[in-house]
Amino acid sequence: MSEKEIVGKGLKLKFVGTFDLEDLYRKMKFWLDFKGYGDEKEGFNEDNYTERMKPNGKQIEIKWTCKNEVSDYCTAVLEVTFFILGVTPVEVEKEGKTIKLKKADMELRFSAYLIVNANDRWPDDSLTNRIYKKHMMKKNIDEYKIDLYNDLYDMMDEVKNYLELYQF
Repeated sequence: MSEKEIVGKGLKLKFVGTFDLEDLYRKMKFWLDFKGYGDEKEGFNEDNYTERMKPNGKQIEIKWTCKNEVSDYCTAVLEVTFFILGVTPVEVEKEGKTIKLKKADMELRFSAYLIVNANDRWPDDSLTNRIYKKHMMKKNIDEYKIDLYNDLYDMMDEVKNYLELYQF
């Protein structure tokens, strides 16, 4: 049976202001695909997409689970949850051009974990699995966790940099 080794949990990024929601969504998916966390066919799963109309604007909730099979024994998983409140369309003038954007309060939550024995190759209580994990794969597992940690913070940095483009 596989086990989760948590690398990052409950990391939050909050933003209030104007931004291009569709472009942010598209760029984040592209980044995940580029880093090997899957596309629409494999590895990427949009677990939830909910839109509700509220008096102060649209409310959107999105949850992604993105997997990268780093070896036949381990799978790296990134989870991203969007909570976007008060989405209203706005027009902003920048450099003499009118741009259609969205104004909203947004919170993104990021989590990452490594699934060890991802393909349930061996039972967890087996001697073979314990020896393989503790002695043969320990260094690799540690490297996978570091890479996943770096990917998690790289993604958060990419989102922060993207949102800074819309600071007026």
